[in-house]
Amino acid sequence: MEMSYCYENGIPHSVFLEWEPEDKAKTLAFMMEKGSRCELCGTAEWEWEADQFAYEPVEKMCKGCYLKHMAGEGAGQMPGSSISMEPTRTIQAAQRHERMKRDQLHGR
Repeated sequence: MEMSYCYENGIPHSVFLEWEPEDKAKTLAFMMEKGSRCELCGTAEWEWEADQFAYEPVEKMCKGCYLKHMAGEGAGQMPGSSISMEPTRTIQAAQRHERMKRDQLHGR
């Protein structure tokens, strides 16, 4: 678990080992707590055991998720592909748009 924390946060393990024992313990406890939570809904089994009404589903609108969903609808998405949200004011975005224009021009 120490190594995964170091890897995910770009911290050399030797540096982590130099931390105060209390800081290391807090970090590992946080990682264990985080690991016990469902990646889809964010709740932990112990919360439901303590209180079966601990959470309620609440709908939230996210413009990015909406656009991702709409882009995938009927787009003939290839198996194994996914849609990501990319910034629009970058060189990569300009290159994507140029490729799309070229492809449309050549009927691809």
